[in-house]
Order: sequence, then C-alpha cells, then structure tokens
Amino acid sequence: MNLFRNVIQGAAGALVGASTLGLVEAVYLLASQGAPDLLSPAYAWVLYGLIGLPLGIGAGLVLTVFNRWFSFEERRAEAISFSFGSVGAVAPMLLFILMYLANKVVYAEAGVPTTGKLAILGLVGVYAVLELTAGVWLMRGPLKFLLKGPGVLGVWLVVAFALYGVSFVPTGADPRTGWAHGKPVPAALANKPNVLVIAVDTLRADHLGTYGRAGDPTPVIDAYAADSIVFEDNFAAASWTRSSFAAIWSSRIPSSHNTDKKASMMPDDLVLLSEVLQDAGVTTANLANNINVSSTFNFDQGYDTFLYESPAYPFGATESVFSLTFYKVVHKVHERMGGAKEVATFYQPAEVVLGDAKGFIDANRDSRWFLGVHLMEPHDPYFEHPYLMGKGDAEFNGVGFARAEVESPDPSQADYLQQVYTDEIRHMDRKLADFFDWLKAQGLYDNLMIVMTADHGEEFAEHGGFWHGTTLYDEQIHVPLIVKMPGNLFAGTRVDWQSRNIDIAPTIAAALGLEPGEGWQGSDLLADVFEADRQARVDAQRLDAAKALLADTKPAVDAGEADEDTQVAVREAEAVVAELEAPAGACDPYAPKGRVVVSEEDFEGNVVNAIRKGGLKLIEANEGNPRGLPTTALFDVVTDGGEQKNLAGTDYDPCADDASGPPEADLSQELLDITSGAKAQAVEGGDVQLDCAEIVKLCALGYMSGPDCEACQ
Repeated sequence: MNLFRNVIQGAAGALVGASTLGLVEAVYLLASQGAPDLLSPAYAWVLYGLIGLPLGIGAGLVLTVFNRWFSFEERRAEAISFSFGSVGAVAPMLLFILMYLANKVVYAEAGVPTTGKLAILGLVGVYAVLELTAGVWLMRGPLKFLLKGPGVLGVWLVVAFALYGVSFVPTGADPRTGWAHGKPVPAALANKPNVLVIAVDTLRADHLGTYGRAGDPTPVIDAYAADSIVFEDNFAAASWTRSSFAAIWSSRIPSSHNTDKKASMMPDDLVLLSEVLQDAGVTTANLANNINVSSTFNFDQGYDTFLYESPAYPFGATESVFSLTFYKVVHKVHERMGGAKEVATFYQPAEVVLGDAKGFIDANRDSRWFLGVHLMEPHDPYFEHPYLMGKGDAEFNGVGFARAEVESPDPSQADYLQQVYTDEIRHMDRKLADFFDWLKAQGLYDNLMIVMTADHGEEFAEHGGFWHGTTLYDEQIHVPLIVKMPGNLFAGTRVDWQSRNIDIAPTIAAALGLEPGEGWQGSDLLADVFEADRQARVDAQRLDAAKALLADTKPAVDAGEADEDTQVAVREAEAVVAELEAPAGACDPYAPKGRVVVSEEDFEGNVVNAIRKGGLKLIEANEGNPRGLPTTALFDVVTDGGEQKNLAGTDYDPCADDASGPPEADLSQELLDITSGAKAQAVEGGDVQLDCAEIVKLCALGYMSGPDCEACQ
C-alpha cells in the first residue's frame, strides 16, 4: 500500500537524516567553540531525529498524493520514499539554521536581504536534489538494509547509545575539584590581607539602608558597612554588565578597555587586577554568575580558578547542548508555555555562589588569596518572595518579572516592580547573613579586606524608562562602594567626595603593596582616605588651638590692651575658625580629593557619555537615539539629585567665580579630552562570534532583544 510504505519509509529517512544533521551541528560547535562537555552529539542525534519524524511523515503523505500520477517498482519506490522523507525533514531544518547563521555572521543581525534569502533557498534546493539523487542510489545499493524498519531503528539506537557513551569522556575537571592551589604566602605579602570582592549585579546604592533607604531593608549589609569605609558618591563607568565589569577589573573607562559592545570580548592586552595579583603570588579566583563576564568574553584572564556559575537547563541539557539551534527552539517553547519560573534557569542563587566561595576560601587558608563573588539577585527577572510579602513562609512562588518578556513596562507598574526589586535585595541580604557569620566563625572576617560594589543600577521610570543600559542618569550608575579594611580600620568613615569603580583595582593593589597595572586610569582611594583623616585631625588641632587663643587673648584685643603681635595672632585665629567652621558649599563634596567621573555607553543604538564634576553633571547623547534622550543635558546634582531640571544652555554654574557662559561647553571639552585620551591608550578590542547559546542567555537577562533573539528561537 503506497500510503503505509511512504509514511514508514519517510519517517525512517527523516529519523536518519535529521539525526545526522544534528550530529554534524553538534560536532561543528564542539570543534569551533570548545567542549565544556560532550553530551551534545548524543542529545542532538535524538532531539533532531524526533523533530524530523513528523516532517518525514508529512513528506510521506505528500509523496502519496504524487503517487496518484507517478508509480515506481517497489524497491525503487521504497528508496524514493526514504530519501524524500529525509529531504522533507532536513531541508526545512537546514534552511532555518542557514538563515540564522547568515543573519548573525554575514549580515551582523541586520536581517537577511532578499538576495541572501534566495541564495540560501538555492543552496538548500541543490542539497535536496543531491540528497534525492544520492539517496535513491544508496538505498538501492550499499544501504538497502535501511529500507526495513528494524534496520533503521537498530542503527539509530546503536549510534545513539555510542554517542551517549562518548559523553562520559572527561573534558576537564570541574573547577571546584581544584580549589586548593597550595601556593605559599609570598614574603612580600606576609602582612597583607586576603581580599574578597562581592559584586552585586544591578544594585542601586540608594536601595541600601547604608545609603539612606528607609525601612531597614539590608541589616546585614548595613552591619558590614558599619565596620567599613562607605563611599557615598561612587559611580560606575557604564550602565550594563560587561562594559562596567571590564572597567572594574581593568581600571579603564569603556573607550579604553574596548569591551563595550554586545559582541565585544575582553582584549588580551588589558592588564587586569587578577593578573597583577597573580604575578605577585596571590591565589586568584572568580565566581562569575552572568554570561556577560564568563570565559566566552575572555573574562577568565589571570585566575587560578575561574568558575562560571552556569544556569541550569531544562530537559537534562548541559552547556554544550544549549549551543544546539533546535534545543533553543524547544527551550523557548517550554518557556512560553508559562508556568512557574525557577531562579536557577537564569542564574545561580546567592546561597549556591556563596557556598562555592566558602569552598575556595576554606581550601586556600594557607595562601594569600583574592576572590571575586558575583551575586545576581537584584537583576531581572525580579522574583516574588512570599516570606517577605507576608504571604507565607515560601522563599519563591514561581512569579518573576523579566525584561526579556516586557521591554517597556507600563509606568503604572513602577511601584510594584521597585518593591519586588527591593525584596530581591532584602532576600540577598539574608543570604549574606550566613556567609558573614561563617567568615566570623572561621576567624577570617576581622583580617579580611572586603569590597562590596555593583556594576550598575536600575531605572524605575525616573526618566521615563525601565531596566538599565540605555542612560547614564544616577539611578543607573550610582552604585555602592563599601570597603572593610583589616582590623576594621577607619570603621564608620563616610566619604562624601566622588569615587569611581575604576578606582577599585588600584585601591586593592595598593592595599597589598603592589604597583598599579599598566594603563590603569583609576587611583588608590585609601591613600586619600588616610590623608583626609590626617588632615581632619590636623584641622581639629588647628581649630582647638585657634579657639583657645581667642578665649585667652580676644578680650584684651577688644579692650584695646593688646600689642600688635597679639592682634595679628587674633586675626589669624579668627580666620582659621571662619575657614574650618564655614558651612559646606555646593562644590565642597567634590574637592579636593573627589575624582572627575566619566561614564560611557554604547548599547542598542544609544551612544551616551557623561561627566560629573564640581557639582554639575553633563550628559551627551547621539542624535536620534532610540531612548529619546536629549543630546545635551546639564544638572546640578547637589540641589537636583534626581536630575529633573535640565540646565543646558543657561549660565548656571555654582562653582564658577565668574559665570560668563554656559558651563556645559567647558565640561563637554573636558569630557572630550578625557575620552580622547582614553582612546589613545586603548588596547585593540575584538568581537566574539556569539552562538545561539550565548545569545539566548543574553536575551533571558534582557541584554539582547528583537531580531537578535528571534533568530535563535
């Protein structure tokens, strides 16, 4: 019967053909991208085969219709059915893969033009003709045993089990198995501290109790801050993860580190903090929890241990499986079917990352070590926490609000989103409690240097938008910087002059007695803190002495009974009192030690630069930017901290002795000078060819959208 034969043979051909296509893609991806594991060949063989089956059955049904006008002798008909089923499955799957590759590699995500589509269709057509011709010949000759159902299924199962066996071949030890590196403490570092950096993704400074948030949301961080130096006006160099983290580790602004585009990878020629420390004999480790700062983008330079806290994958998949084109299709369908969201499918939760931190610290007690810990809780999706909402004891209820799903929330949702975001911070704070308690119980806390910061903040409609990466207003770049020194030195100190995340690397290097790396543009903060403390003590002594002198001699001066020398001394003492007791002016928080802050952004068509100096902040954006930002905006950030009143084009300058013209001209020139100088020192950047695995992860976290993501669905 033609129908039975065509359906069975079509399904058999599709099973073999689609599975072979999957195997070819898996091997290609492993060869071109490395092998984090070897499960993808077996997974692709089974998954692609199963996807191809219904296509092969459909091809068999189509062939049956044609058999009404054309008929062949039985053996030839079986071979044609088999080959037609294979082509019917492989051709559309191959077309999908080639269209995606053309869009990503050839046309840089700009969409495949008609000529490109026609070329791809022609290529697939050539494949179909060759497959039908060769397939019919092979099926009638050396491979005719496949024309019998048991033969196809038997071969398919044998190959599947063989490939599954290959997946157990070791591809490299889990970094966790090699925590202990056994490095002795270098003599030069014998009296220096171990260093822990806790970088919290998407953490706004003003959402911590330490930075003024009401309601006691972060008691654990606040207690740690009480043991530390708090830099009140600290700013990131960019408002999205990869560019900002590159600035932290390289101590360079984006125009110099050249890691500021979606496909940018960290240049090898950058000198990173990890490399400076490793060269000095420090055992270095980093627990990266976001695809943007993984080895995919070359962020693993200079580490003895680098662990990407990779998300979990549904349906038993692994990192290599996630690279497969049609696994992404299945993953996206599963995601869009709704249901509860799970944290681990987006990032690893704080307790997992902090557990790994304990493992590394415990294994390297006898070494001088540096550890970077990356926590993701404040990043979207914002997960609801029933136990913080008064709705029971559960930590999660499966409800999460993600940028990838809602790029432009309704402004009416701002309060809800900000509350859930705040609850994520509260939840993370509680997870840090156990970690800090463990450090104290192990006798490690007191002698540690602990640095806490963030890569960027988050917007909740303050300037008409949400999320991050598209502006340089303070809600997106004002981030915490809290530095605990060994012995809690200068505990409780609050620094009111501007600091920058590019100052973190030089500060850590200086604390260990090391020279800054080549090309670093930040500077040691602690030296200025120490100098400010020394100056404060000197000023206090001067003030006390001046007041004592006035108390003793001013009555005589007022009575006209003092000699000239005494009168001069009184005038000098009065000047000292006037100087040291004068109320702070608008510019005082930014002088004399405050850094000039420059932040840069080139993300999703928004090219934005900002400079913050002397109580003013200038933001410049490209014409026609997608976000709709003004090309020039000037704010008095002392009196208008929310950056709501644009002063561009006015003569307003609170710090100028003679406001003779619009101050943005001078600020713009200084911004240009700084960025031009940074570009002159820039190292050569490079782009990474993103596969769908990386793209889907970036899309899940909201860093890519539109055609970029649709091509991988």
